[in-house]
Amino acid sequence: MKGVSGFPTLKFFPKGNKAGEEYESGRELDDFVKFINEKSGTSRDSKGQLTSEAGLVASLDALVKEFHSAADDKRKEILSKIEEEAAKLSGPAVKHGKIYVNVAKKILQKGSDYTKKETERLHRLLGQSISPSKADEFAIKKNILSAFSS
Repeated sequence: MKGVSGFPTLKFFPKGNKAGEEYESGRELDDFVKFINEKSGTSRDSKGQLTSEAGLVASLDALVKEFHSAADDKRKEILSKIEEEAAKLSGPAVKHGKIYVNVAKKILQKGSDYTKKETERLHRLLGQSISPSKADEFAIKKNILSAFSS
């Protein structure tokens, strides 16, 4: 077999690359998971669950820290910055950016307690029988809420 020098030989085949990329990292489950996460832009653990990093956007997290520590009268200004930064996102991050914006708006409307109450509500929902896609959606929202809580 062309390009195979040992067994098992592992290759990653991204879209549009018929030759594939050789996998040359470690052979433990965590090594494979890390590799796949890097190549596919996901954030899963070895059990297939989303990690606490899923959905987080570094450029928005910096603004969230500013939002969190700002006086109430300055938060609207920072919300505008969050909206501007979210508008620059692409791919799956667009959806995550919208969650950041919505959480910031809810905090302005309902107060800082919103993140705690919403996190508790999502935790209860995650304990119920829900579809895997809903579980992922709720886990991502919980991760973003935690960025506003810290």
